[in-house]
This record gives sequence, structure tokens and C-alpha cells, in this order.
Amino acid sequence: MQIPRRFSFRRKLPTSSKVFLSIAVSCAVASFLLVRGGAARAGGADPGPSVDVVVASHEIDAGTTLSDGDLTVVAMPVRFAPPGAIPAPQDAIGLVAGSAIAEGEPLSQARIGRSVLAGAVGPGRLVVSATFGSIPDGLTTADRVDAFATFGGARPYTELVGEDLRVLRIEAATPGFGGDTGTVVTLDVDAAAARQLLQADATGTLALVARGMEAATTSSPSASPWATPTPG
Repeated sequence: MQIPRRFSFRRKLPTSSKVFLSIAVSCAVASFLLVRGGAARAGGADPGPSVDVVVASHEIDAGTTLSDGDLTVVAMPVRFAPPGAIPAPQDAIGLVAGSAIAEGEPLSQARIGRSVLAGAVGPGRLVVSATFGSIPDGLTTADRVDAFATFGGARPYTELVGEDLRVLRIEAATPGFGGDTGTVVTLDVDAAAARQLLQADATGTLALVARGMEAATTSSPSASPWATPTPG
């Protein structure tokens, strides 16, 4: 009796499939080798020459006069150093931060200057200090104010001499011109308001009134870093 052949369930792959499989395996191996080689080159890449750069040792507010405790020196690849980077602490001590500086941020000549008012006012704005006979209780550098001047004579009158002004500094009450006492307030103003305030300070009596938040034409900026508390 003839014994039947065993059935085989194996199927041979077509030649085209074998070719595609070989190509896929070759591509996978090549990709692996390329990635591993790139990682090895990146890990051992030469960053190039380094240079000393002064960075902030902690967060620094705008308007801060820099001291040795504000600064530290780190070595940084030349290609990563910002333009105008400060190379040594002595080149920055005594200068003023023109804007807020984050901890670890490199200092540059564009960020610091010699003016104590650096960063306090914008381009085209002026800083004016005047003696005010009256200011609202609790006035701070977060408030916006209007300035009024009262002039004496046979027919005294009061007029607005500055509107929606930003308070930069409030100093303790001091004797004013002619023995009158007042509070010296420093304001951020435009040229027209500066002229009116100075004229009124010389010939009349100045007073400040605080504006409500809804009345301010611009949002109140944060307190100036060189401001002092309201005298109490």
C-alpha cells in the first residue's frame, strides 16, 4: 500500500518579498549605526575656545546699582557669549541694570548703564521732581496721579498741570520754598507736563490726587526699584 506524502504547510516566500525584506533589514541597521555615530560625535564635540562672562548671581531688578554680590563669573564658549558681554565683575560694579535680569543671565553692555534712572522711563519721557503741599494718604509708586496747582492773589484759582502721571519716587516731607513743608514726588512725565509742573512749583502750591484704576489710560507698571515707601 502506498503511504501518502505528508502535507507541508510551509510556503516559500516569493523572490520579490525576499528582496524587500533584505532591503528593510539593511535600512534598519544603517539607521541604527548612523544614530549611534551621531550621538557619539555630539558627546565628544569640541565646543571651541571659552571666554569669561559675568552673569547675575541672583534675580536683579531694573534700576539696581550692581555690587560684587550680584555678580559671578562663568566660562562660556565664545560662540554662545552675547555681543558686548562683560568679562570681569569690576567692569560692572557700580553700573545700573537697565531692565530686570534673571539669575544666571549673562550681563552685556546693552543691559547695564551708568544712569540711576536706567529703565525707569521710556524714550522721550522726562523725570521731574516737585514739592507737593498735599498728596493722598497711602500714595505709592503703583498709583497714577493728576497734579493740580493753586495760585494765590486777589482771585486765587486752581488748574490741572499734569494728568495721568506715573509716580516714580516719594520722599519724606521736607521744608519747601519759603518755609512751606511738602512732600517731594518724582514723576514720569512728557515735556508739556514737565514745563507746567516746574512753573507751578515755582509760583503756586502743588497737590496730587490719585486716579481710580478704571480712570488710568494705561496699566500701572510695577513699582520702580529705586522708589522709597510713602512717608508715614
